[in-house]
Amino acid sequence: MRAIRHAGLLPSIGMLLAVFAVNAGLQPDLLTAGSLASNLATFAPTVLVSAAQAVIVLSGELDLSVGAGVSMLNCTLATLPDLLGWGLWPSLGAAFALALLAGAANGYLVAFLRLPALIVTFATSAIWLGVALSFRPQPGGSVDEALGDFYAGSLGSLPVALLLILAALFLWTALRRHRLGRRLLAVGSNPVAAFHAGIDVRWVKFFAYCLAWGFVFLSALAITAQTLSGDARLGLTYTLTSIAAVVIGGISLAGGRGSAWGAAFGAVALGLVANVIYFAGIPSIYQEFFKGIVICIALSFTFVVGRRRTA
Repeated sequence: MRAIRHAGLLPSIGMLLAVFAVNAGLQPDLLTAGSLASNLATFAPTVLVSAAQAVIVLSGELDLSVGAGVSMLNCTLATLPDLLGWGLWPSLGAAFALALLAGAANGYLVAFLRLPALIVTFATSAIWLGVALSFRPQPGGSVDEALGDFYAGSLGSLPVALLLILAALFLWTALRRHRLGRRLLAVGSNPVAAFHAGIDVRWVKFFAYCLAWGFVFLSALAITAQTLSGDARLGLTYTLTSIAAVVIGGISLAGGRGSAWGAAFGAVALGLVANVIYFAGIPSIYQEFFKGIVICIALSFTFVVGRRRTA
């Protein structure tokens, strides 16, 4: 419990449990294996892109291009097989390389050229969207069905979607215990003090962007496995959702405090909020309105708890 409180996870866990209880009351079959696996597969892209945003925010920066990045990678995976005749594995390799290149570009502009992350990533989001639209002006394309079958399956008793989430979060946990992870948090907390302590702030921020975009690739992989096609506007909503999940997860937007686990809990809570609104029978034209209200309440609760914890 001390570790959970120290990481600021209590608000996100509390909200997750509350929304889960309401969802279970409205959806009687929520706790069945099939329903849980289906929800995990649906939530995985949001969880993974929120973990990506969390890593960047913990370093003291922000990335407004992750949503457009998901779209770009999704369209890449759906276009390369038809455009170049590539199979699944070469397409996955090309998309992963493109993700690292995008992360490195953002990281270089922010860390080494010292351009404002908010402006830089807003600009690169337009570039990534342009690349996605050049690949797929209209939704379509094709992806090997083996990817969808694998994603919908399980290894042992664990769904593949859950394994993807756990792999990303345990990678963060391992990094957090490593010297590089401690340096990342130190840079996010106070970059000037970190610099005077001998930490190369530029390379730490650059690494944070590259690692985060590895998670963006996993998010695009998950959503592509579900749709088996490409859509240039598929990931655009993920940017603001990932930021909301980060804040609900107890991560300070000033950087240096929090955990990617909190962002994951916040992302799942937001997904369950959408379920609650749907199963409550709220008309579709009002669903986004009520979703916004619930998110505002959740964010307010998170800030109140955070202030009490730091008081």
